[in-house]
Amino acid sequence: MLDLSKKYLVKDLNKFNLTDTKKLQDIIKYHSDLYYNKENPIISDFEYDLLFKKLTLLEEKFNLKNKQTSLIWAEISESTFDKVKHSRPMISLGNTYNEEDLNDFNDRIIKLSNSKWLIEYILEFKFDWLWVELIYKNWELIQAITRWNGVEWEDVTMNVMQIENIPKIIKYKKHLEVRWEVVMPISVFNDINEKAKREWTKIFSNPRNSASWSLRMKDISVTKERKLQFFAYDLANFDEYRLDKNLVEYYDVIKNIEILWFSVSSYFLKLSWINNVIDSIRNFWNIKKGIDFEIDWLVLKVNDITSWKKIWFTEHHPRYAISYKFPAEVFTTKILSVDHQVWRTWTITPVANLNPVNMWGAIIRRATLHNYEEVENLDARIGDTVFIKRAWEVIPKIISVVKDWFRDNYQVITPPKFCPSCETETKKDENKVRYYCPNNIDCPAKHHEKLTFAVGKWWFNIDWFWVKQVETFLNEWIINNLVDIFKISEKKETILALEWFREKSVNNLIEWVEKVKKVNISTLLTALWIWWVGKKTSKTLSKLFESEYDLINFSVNEEKLEKLEDIWPEIAKNVIDYFNIDSHMRILKELVKILNISYYKNNLFIKESLFTGKTMCITWSFELDWKKISRDELIKQLENVWGEFIWSVSKNLDYLLAWEKAWSKLEKANKLWVKIIDLTYFNNNL
Repeated sequence: MLDLSKKYLVKDLNKFNLTDTKKLQDIIKYHSDLYYNKENPIISDFEYDLLFKKLTLLEEKFNLKNKQTSLIWAEISESTFDKVKHSRPMISLGNTYNEEDLNDFNDRIIKLSNSKWLIEYILEFKFDWLWVELIYKNWELIQAITRWNGVEWEDVTMNVMQIENIPKIIKYKKHLEVRWEVVMPISVFNDINEKAKREWTKIFSNPRNSASWSLRMKDISVTKERKLQFFAYDLANFDEYRLDKNLVEYYDVIKNIEILWFSVSSYFLKLSWINNVIDSIRNFWNIKKGIDFEIDWLVLKVNDITSWKKIWFTEHHPRYAISYKFPAEVFTTKILSVDHQVWRTWTITPVANLNPVNMWGAIIRRATLHNYEEVENLDARIGDTVFIKRAWEVIPKIISVVKDWFRDNYQVITPPKFCPSCETETKKDENKVRYYCPNNIDCPAKHHEKLTFAVGKWWFNIDWFWVKQVETFLNEWIINNLVDIFKISEKKETILALEWFREKSVNNLIEWVEKVKKVNISTLLTALWIWWVGKKTSKTLSKLFESEYDLINFSVNEEKLEKLEDIWPEIAKNVIDYFNIDSHMRILKELVKILNISYYKNNLFIKESLFTGKTMCITWSFELDWKKISRDELIKQLENVWGEFIWSVSKNLDYLLAWEKAWSKLEKANKLWVKIIDLTYFNNNL
């Protein structure tokens, strides 16, 4: 069925005959059952949507009476929960993936509503999680039911009562039926899977399946510990409530139920003109990155409720609303082979070579498998069909495996016995998952990784010195160590003789190298790549170096090192070992001659401010006087005054530097009474 699905995905619509269409009906039914009943899909949501859309057109083309697409939900398996009726059917929404469809939608709305006035829209989250209906009478929550076939579903009242942000009592005495979606924060999902890996229990492929599983457990204590959240988005007795409150706008209905203590979408915009809607969708990516739950859709609805009946419904969905789905992050492909890659941390990491797949313009050929314990947990093998996820433009990750019945013949992925770069026998950390190459002196792969790391944006930040340049210059013996990088101007003619290198690009490279020769001791210590010495530890260690003499005549013992904050015995040993290697000291002595290093007591390096010793989360990039200031730049400013950047908001955070559309981080900071500051306050107190 999987191979046939892939075949029909790429098959031209005009080449489908009646037999193909009926097979496609069976395919959609099969995949719906896997998704809704077994929670074990074998194709991505995007691939399912494409197949479903094709089938919709084909059923119309061949005028089929029994339409699989009319069965909005698959035939759901029986469960132990009681079945109950919905007072108003729960229906789906039409969807689109592009701006052209949004413009077509707007044209239809104008035509169907006979509107001579400006159409006003609401743009909000479409959670696409687990639908549930809450029923209230005489102020109190009396029942909670999920959706099944759009008409009836299961009673999950006791489980729902375990969710903290569901109001058990509301400020409304009359009958009210609130529709909402239950979500699981990504942070909670990651914690659950980490615990599952340690305890060898069920690992979930995504937060949605985990939320569904958690809500439908017979043991309600499990539901409670999963920290689910809900967001209200609709009412079953919608017309009854709005007439009672004399409301004519959808915006006012949702804001009204928020007053009743229901959590609603934090992204809820009232917009005029379809062009404003499209602009908001284009700008949504920055917001999406700061949200602690998965959002792949936005919903667009006509705000004027009185026009809904004019616009009306199709057989499957209302015409007054449409959902916009962002480019899919999850696709399926096959593992062709596996490379064992050596990193600067000594760690050997399995990287899968994939059957190339086009993920929205990027041809993906490789994906990380992280470590060999992860490979074992996934039970990934060479030849497997796998789900891959590409999030925020980083290397794709394999998140789950399709378990074919004939996969016993596939090659199992095992850790290498010898380093693939230097052929040194590999080792495994005791009580840890890491396999590594112990050759830290002359392993070529590690040497390449260390130099790439050193010139990267978080350390020396040498623009025009990219991964390919490091690789090329090492292969051509133009550089061999960190000192050679800062002497790159001496090799200008040699570089110009290489293919693809031109005068302008080489001059830019040399200019950037000269710029970064002024460096503080903390950055230098991190760029040396002493095992387990990162940014924070380097700042602590930098207090030991008040002059050039301290650096090239390092004589601190382990006992003194361990007295410093955050310096564990193992870190102390690694520092001592590094400074006891002759080749390391030769490089350091040369760097001291070349670089303009600011040491610990240099006033240019140490600068006290309001943020010294404080933790700060920064939501995103900012604009000041029409100039964009990146988060990376703000983090560097914070670290220059010895503040610490934190990725997430918690009660222990000192400051949140937030732009005006910080959304979830801003909301969480307000709840936890974290001090919220703007860019002006930040700059004035540096």
